Amino acid sequence: MPTKPSIELILHDEVQKLIDIFAAVLKIRVVFYGPDGEIIRTNHQLRNSEYCQLIQDKVSNPARCASLDAEKQEECLRKKSLVCYQCHAGLKEAVSPVLIDNRPVGFVMIGQFRDISKVPDHVIGCCKSRTTATRIRQAFSSLPYIAAEQLDDILGMFMMLVDYIVARELVGLRGDWVLEKVKQYIDRHLAEDVMLGDVAKFTGRSVSSLSHLLRKKYGMTFKQILIEKRLACADKLLKSRPELSIGEIAFQAGFEDRFYFSRIYRKYRKRTPSESRIPPACKNHGK
Repeated sequence: MPTKPSIELILHDEVQKLIDIFAAVLKIRVVFYGPDGEIIRTNHQLRNSEYCQLIQDKVSNPARCASLDAEKQEECLRKKSLVCYQCHAGLKEAVSPVLIDNRPVGFVMIGQFRDISKVPDHVIGCCKSRTTATRIRQAFSSLPYIAAEQLDDILGMFMMLVDYIVARELVGLRGDWVLEKVKQYIDRHLAEDVMLGDVAKFTGRSVSSLSHLLRKKYGMTFKQILIEKRLACADKLLKSRPELSIGEIAFQAGFEDRFYFSRIYRKYRKRTPSESRIPPACKNHGK
């Protein structure tokens, strides 16, 4: 059984409106879960159906239901695809993974609904009284009915909802995974000729989508971000490695030569590399 990724999801407020509308149209519950199984968003029908509650109270052990749900959640994360299933009491549910950059980071469940006309015989057989059996039949009949020929269309709409939420970036990761991968790649290859295409391939994104993401998150181009990372490295070397020449620092920070490095450094830092190397106390003493 795979381990669920320990990532905290962030959902925009628009997601609540979307799942409320979807749930209201189909008269079913929609629940958005984080990767650890914690409910993040749901429509206003938070509780399980009356039928489900009666089954758990009068007929079956609630742990049986929770175990099946957990099993199907794990299955959808492992397969990275929708899983539709029927519980032991005859209810149907469907669970879909939420994929960001093809990585499962949570899941969405819809249910409960029915695609059969009456309560399964084995459920009625477990009832201890006629009153309980009657209540269970009535609660089952009140559940939304989705005919077999309609189910594929409903599940298709459900998948479109999930895809729309992801495509519109209405769901994100706290401590964005893609941006962390960008930083990781740059740090590893800082002294090399770092190209946007290589970074995009490393993160599993296209060049255009990665450029858009960086501008949206940082308000800078990839080239500007790379320069800032290299200048930060140079700043650290200027203060911690006095034995290094300006040319050696430029090379270790990934600049092609010391003259280009000095020009870029002065443009961004408003001073020369040598001026950054001299401690403030020494500068004042010289005056």
